[in-house]
Amino acid sequence: MSNVTPADVRLFVIDFLNSRLREQRRDALRELNDDYDLFLSGVIDSLGFVELVSATSQHFGREIDLEGLDPEKMTVFGPLCGYMVSELHKP
Repeated sequence: MSNVTPADVRLFVIDFLNSRLREQRRDALRELNDDYDLFLSGVIDSLGFVELVSATSQHFGREIDLEGLDPEKMTVFGPLCGYMVSELHKP
């Protein structure tokens, strides 16, 4: 799906996270900075991360392989979204 923009992925990720936060009766996220760590901030845990990647793959109709993503940046909003966009643009 080569017409996916970085804004599309960022919006989907924020919507997904806010949906989970609403289920937990927690405050919604607004615009996130690129250096916002989703795991360290408590927004997602390891299972939530797997669900996020799976939901993103399903939504955009492409597999997202995280093997090439630096593990230290895996849960950081900007690098994660950027990597997912690059995966979605692969032929």
